Amino acid sequence: MCKKVGTAEKGCSCPNFVDNSAANDGVQTWKETLEYMDSLVVWGQESMKANQKLSALQHKTRIMKALQSSKACMKEDMTERVAVQNKLHDICITMCKELGAFPEKCACPGYKDTTDKTPGVMTWDELLSYMDDVAEASVTAIKGWKSMR
Repeated sequence: MCKKVGTAEKGCSCPNFVDNSAANDGVQTWKETLEYMDSLVVWGQESMKANQKLSALQHKTRIMKALQSSKACMKEDMTERVAVQNKLHDICITMCKELGAFPEKCACPGYKDTTDKTPGVMTWDELLSYMDDVAEASVTAIKGWKSMR
């Protein structure tokens, strides 16, 4: 009857009806979580029994192999992380421009804001640099005048 009306999946109140729909796809229920935890306990106990049967030398060899493969995985992981970080660095500045945070508020790693914070106004550093340039130019000009005599 519920199938004909169209409420078989969600609103069926028929006796002995079991909902087999996939209403909780990707979501684990408490019952499923408890069953999974129980299976983990059994797996852990079986692993402990297997490890106890190993001699000390076998156990040490097994651990050393695991460490070696772990180091190899860590090295590979680091190269992958560097590649991803380099890719993101290029995207970061573009994203800052799109958000209007470029150049003053851009917080990308390795980015240094080089824009003039005081346009049209000379700071002390700029003045001292200009004075050094003038002194250097004047020394060069005086040498040129003396060579013309």
